[in-house]
Amino acid sequence: MSDLRKRKKSSENKEELIHSVPKGNVMGNGATFIELNSAVCLLTGLILGISFGSPWGMDVLDKLRGYRWDYRQRCIMESPNVQEYGVDFCRLPVDCGICKDINTIDEVHISDLTVQQFQERYAHTNRPLVVRNATTHWPAMDTLNYDWLKEQYLSDSAILEYQHEDCWFNRYSTKEFRNLATVFRLPRDLVEMTSGKHWYVGWAVCQEPVARKLFELFERPAFIDPDSTPPSKPWIFIGTPGPGANSHIDNVDLSSWQAQIGGVKKWFLTPPPECWWTCGSTMETTVYPGDIIVLNTNYWFHSTNIIGDQLSVVITNEYD
Repeated sequence: MSDLRKRKKSSENKEELIHSVPKGNVMGNGATFIELNSAVCLLTGLILGISFGSPWGMDVLDKLRGYRWDYRQRCIMESPNVQEYGVDFCRLPVDCGICKDINTIDEVHISDLTVQQFQERYAHTNRPLVVRNATTHWPAMDTLNYDWLKEQYLSDSAILEYQHEDCWFNRYSTKEFRNLATVFRLPRDLVEMTSGKHWYVGWAVCQEPVARKLFELFERPAFIDPDSTPPSKPWIFIGTPGPGANSHIDNVDLSSWQAQIGGVKKWFLTPPPECWWTCGSTMETTVYPGDIIVLNTNYWFHSTNIIGDQLSVVITNEYD
């Protein structure tokens, strides 16, 4: 039988008994109690468990992190409700080590950039780049504009009626633009920017007759490896001065280059929220007609703003 259960009559034994009991755990009447610091720890754990295990607790954590975490699939949720456009998808957190030394968007003149230099430093490193005067020799610089696009798309009624999963169309904040047909039925005052009404849209050129004509106006940029896949899935982005795309991240197959054919566009790049403590803050650059920006839009959150007084026209294509 333990010392605590034995009754001792001698004073010496009583002293022994008293000293054998942990101080502060037995009251005069024999009742036990928990020390204050232990109670605080238990209470704190209980509160944290209830708070962060509940839906509103998870919302608090998402706010603190800066992104929505899917606890079931263990990935970061990106959705139209957050971006205001786009598609729902869940992405894995990125390796923040690849952007920790990127604080500016590099700028290189086309004459100073070789295929090997691009391949080694930019092609697969997620380092953003602007190549100046890269497309000045393209026929698109003199030909591609709103009216040329309108002529191609309205040349055959079957073109605008064509439906395919690759026929992506984004009206961004121009909510009254229901589809691509709406774009080519605009009144002249909106096209010539005399009404003051802003609009901005983008789409994939999935219609073969238009794509075939478009490929005659541009070529693979000179700094991209000749053995890479030729341009095959062009996109067009067009709009008047004002806001372009709100900050978002894409879910496409590869990195892309975007050639500024007409107008001037300002770009803002921000690292993913899970990398805010590792990588730099927002970077910005301005691209002019003839420039190309090379960017992994699956990695960098990006937004644009059209400046100046000209309609912005951009050709975009992925590269491998």
